[in-house]
Amino acid sequence: MQQSQDYIAGNYKDALVHTFLLIDTLLRSEPGKKELAEITKEFNASSSKQPSMFAEEEGEGADMKGCTANVILVKGNTLYVANAGDSRSVAILSGGKAQELSKDHKPDNEIELQRITKAGGNVFNGRVQGNLNLSRALGDLQYKSNKDIKPEEQMICAYPDVVIREITPDLEYIIMGCDGVYDAKSSQEIADLVLKKIATATNLSSVAESLLDDLLSPNCALTNGAGCDNMTCLLIKLKH
Repeated sequence: MQQSQDYIAGNYKDALVHTFLLIDTLLRSEPGKKELAEITKEFNASSSKQPSMFAEEEGEGADMKGCTANVILVKGNTLYVANAGDSRSVAILSGGKAQELSKDHKPDNEIELQRITKAGGNVFNGRVQGNLNLSRALGDLQYKSNKDIKPEEQMICAYPDVVIREITPDLEYIIMGCDGVYDAKSSQEIADLVLKKIATATNLSSVAESLLDDLLSPNCALTNGAGCDNMTCLLIKLKH
């Protein structure tokens, strides 16, 4: 893959946007389909769970695979937070205040709903076409098949929002987490919990592990699905 000319020129926001969109282009290519098929085979061979719902034949089912993306690029004293989907980055400031660095892309958000319906889709029970409960993602190419509209206009699009923030002295920690981390608690509640654990912890890894232990559902039926999937978390300490 060639280096991004926008990145080389210092246009970091554009570089992130183009990179997100490029992932979809790569996934549509024959090498991309082949790699996805190989990953699926490896998963099915190593997993003790039920076989993957996706076809194992080379390239088949590639348009059904997708994921969210939440990325932080640090350049000098500036953060560039690119997000497509419902993962979230949250800063913890001095004094314990939580500040969201990204906004979740959900189908019932007004701007997302307008794009979905304009592209010929619908939202049923909070899900695009009654299936996906997010409105932006990498991959999921079956929702991006309208050749008459731009990539950023598709029902599900990979176009990221990019938040630019200076690294100020009051910025102490950043929590990056999948939607499952924030299903049961707000960003502020997560921040409060993290700070409480940091006060007695020996390292950040143990804080992240303990946080996920607390958030995991003991019974999915009782929590209505909250804390039952997509529980990945990264905890970052800023060194000024």
